[in-house]
Order: sequence, then structure tokens, then C-alpha cells
Amino acid sequence: MGLKKTQDPSKFEVPENNYRLDRRADDVEPQDDMMKNSYSSHSGGGGGGMTADISDYNGGHNGSALANNATSSSSSSSISSIPPTLLLATLYASISGLLFGYQMGITGGALHSLISSMGLTSSQAESVSSFFFIGLMAASPFGGYACDRLGRRSSILYTDGVFTLASLVLFFAQNYNSILAGRFIAGCASGVSLIAAVSYISELASAEHHHAHRGALVSTVEASVSLGFLVSYLAAYGMTVYLDYEEGWRLLFGAGTFFLALVQWIGMSKMPESPEWLAEKGFHDKAHAALRRITPRNLRDNEDSSLAGRLAEAEAEVRGRSSEQVPLEYGEVNFFLIDDCPQIKHYWRQAVIVAFLAIAEQTCGHINIINYAP
Repeated sequence: MGLKKTQDPSKFEVPENNYRLDRRADDVEPQDDMMKNSYSSHSGGGGGGMTADISDYNGGHNGSALANNATSSSSSSSISSIPPTLLLATLYASISGLLFGYQMGITGGALHSLISSMGLTSSQAESVSSFFFIGLMAASPFGGYACDRLGRRSSILYTDGVFTLASLVLFFAQNYNSILAGRFIAGCASGVSLIAAVSYISELASAEHHHAHRGALVSTVEASVSLGFLVSYLAAYGMTVYLDYEEGWRLLFGAGTFFLALVQWIGMSKMPESPEWLAEKGFHDKAHAALRRITPRNLRDNEDSSLAGRLAEAEAEVRGRSSEQVPLEYGEVNFFLIDDCPQIKHYWRQAVIVAFLAIAEQTCGHINIINYAP
């Protein structure tokens, strides 16, 4: 783009969205020989301003490139600035996705030994696979309600107990009905655990000092589902090739689920509760302590006022969502207070879209491949 000369010969007007070129020649020292010659030949006239301003213009572009490089490098290194507590909380909560993927993928690897051990028919084997999804469908509608009443972290801990119960039922199952019961219980636990994990990570990442990584942190749950498939296939392969145990399905269904649930329970018991949920229930001191745990150490000393401000924002958001809250003691549960739950009429469009996608997805046949192909 050309430069338009104004009334003052020492200044030039640049079209919008370019750098300002209003520095005088006396303020700029040329950087190379060519610019020095041009500078010396025009320093006495009005052209000196143009030469100096062009040098400043080029320097501005170079500075912009350096700034962009610095920004990209700082964004790539900012991941290391995430507090360790937040990373550990994300890791342990993502085991919910790992458990879900494991429960889906392990069916194909365990059915062969289960059929030969129990003498199941084809329809019975299909029921063993289907009862997990029936439990998933039965418990999922209550996942959000359980998270609001029990807390996000507490819901994950409770579902770990349910997973443990399912693993024991499957490990010691003596008949076909016991296997169906264990699969149903595992499905119920997965339906609540997934919802609690996503809510927990999302709220912790939103409350963190730099919440730019919220999307990446929440997506770890979805990535863990795929990892659960891989873990289940590897476990089934090792059981089939190396152990060749006739009742290997007990170890695959029972021991694998028990181990993953135990690891998550131990890890989540040391993690903080969601600050947003604590603020919603009126536990201000606990919410402030949770915020401090997910704040970088170098910012804690100077961030007390900021933490209080963020806590106030969370409380204001909660009050805006629900003007009437029933006070509960910490850990108290009242499953009969359903009046403050969001009504379906406010979200019927989203519900229809989600239901359509979930139903249409089953027609692709990938569930059959996951359950029976291995």
C-alpha cells in the first residue's frame, strides 16, 4: 500500500490496520549501509521522515514476527504451568472413561471362555452383553441429579463402590443370572460415573487460574474411553494366549474392574471437591480451600483477593441459576427435593438431538464389532 503525504512533511498517514509511521527521522537510527546513505542524503529535507518511517515500519514487522513466535512458544509451555493437583484430578477422574471403555471392550474377549465355562446359548451370550447397556440406560438419567446432591467428587467415589460390588458379583458368579446382575450393576455405575467425571473436570478447569486448557482437560475422559478399549483387548489377548484359563472371564470381568475402581477411589479420595458445587451448597471455607489447591503455588500468596473474587463470581452464578436453594449439611442427601431440577421443556430441543444421535449411532453396527468381533 502506498503512503499518503500529509501537510506535515515529517509525518505520513498509513491506511487502517497498518503500523503507525509517525516517528521523526531524528528519533531513528538506520540499521544498514543502504539506509544510512539514504538517511544522510535526505536528512536535511522532508524526505528524511519518510526514510526513517519506512525503517520503523520494517522494524515493526520484524518485532511483530518475534512477538508471534514468543506467543506461540509461551502457549506451548503454558501447559506445564497447570497446577499438579488439577492434573492429578483430571487423571483420576478420567479413569471413569477408562472403566466405561473397558466394560464395553472386555465383553468380546470374555465371552468365549464364558460360553465354554457356563454352556451359554447364543441368546444368553447376547444378554450378557446387553445388560451392561440396560444398566447404563437406566442410571444415566439420574447421573446429573446425583452429582448435584452428592457432589461431583463424591459421586465418583460412590460409583467406585458400585463398580467394586459389580466386580465381586461377576468374579464369584455361579450361574447365569448372577452374571446378568453383575453386568447390570456395572452399567449403572458407568452411567453415573461418566457424567460426574465430566462435570468435575469441567468445573475444576473453569475455576483454575488459567482456564484456557479446559477443553483439553475435559476431552481426556473421551480419550480414556478409547484407551479402555485398548486395555480390554490387551487383557483378553494376554488371558487367551499366555494363561489359557478356562474361567478367565472371572478375571477379566471381576479383577480388571476391581483394580481400576480401586485405583480411582484411592486417587479421588485425595482430590478436592468442585469449588462451584461447594459454593452452591454454601461451604465457603471449603470452596476457598479447593480453589487454593488448584492455584499455582507462585500465585497463592498474592491471589487471596483474586480467589475471593472468583469464589464470589461462582456464588453469584449459582444464585442466578437458582434463587431458592434448600440448605443441606455437608454430606447430607435428600432425594425427594426434585422441584429445583431443570425442566425438560427448557431443553427439549437438545434432548431430541442427543436422543436422535444416540439412537442413530447404534445403526452403524460398531457396537456389535466391539462386543463380538474380538
